[in-house]
Amino acid sequence: MRLPRERRIRASADFSRLRQNGSRLDCGPFLLNLGPGQSPQVKARFAVVVAKKSIPLAVNRNRAKRLARELFRSDADLLPVGWECVLIARPSILRKSFANLKKIYETAIKSTVK
Repeated sequence: MRLPRERRIRASADFSRLRQNGSRLDCGPFLLNLGPGQSPQVKARFAVVVAKKSIPLAVNRNRAKRLARELFRSDADLLPVGWECVLIARPSILRKSFANLKKIYETAIKSTVK
């Protein structure tokens, strides 16, 4: 299932701003760049980055993206309104169960957004 356009981060300026000004969390199977967005009235936005260098096979990259999008979709209310999140997948994301990934994601979000 696709995220609505208004819930996705697409501009490279947004990625750069989050990388420079946002919080960076190392969660093991993925990295999270989190921070408040430009406009505080917009719902939380999300993006997934899966590098071809870290996960070479397209089948596995697509699976990693699906897992990451489902993490956000299932817990979309964890991020407050106006926040943005970029998830950078690592190869170990494919070896974890979804329940384990969800627990790691929830813990990371709750520790950052208080």
